[in-house]
Amino acid sequence: MNKATFKEWGSPHGIAGSIPSLNREEATEQAKTILFYRMGLSVRGGYFDLLKEPHHTDEDVKKAKNWLYTNQDVVNIIVTQELA
Repeated sequence: MNKATFKEWGSPHGIAGSIPSLNREEATEQAKTILFYRMGLSVRGGYFDLLKEPHHTDEDVKKAKNWLYTNQDVVNIIVTQELA
């Protein structure tokens, strides 16, 4: 797994996930499970790099990958772990 600080990682292109709740407290908790991503494009589709922050679980990463596969034309996904 790649490792980087958020500053080294650079500006994200988007987020992998969504916040379904309209309740402020629930939405705040759901937002913690959303990973940032950056992407590159080719004629075959998109290449995505997810940033796994220290509070993200493996389940959060799985959900983010599922979100990307559902909402984007994905060729490859790489996970970069943020250094604490």
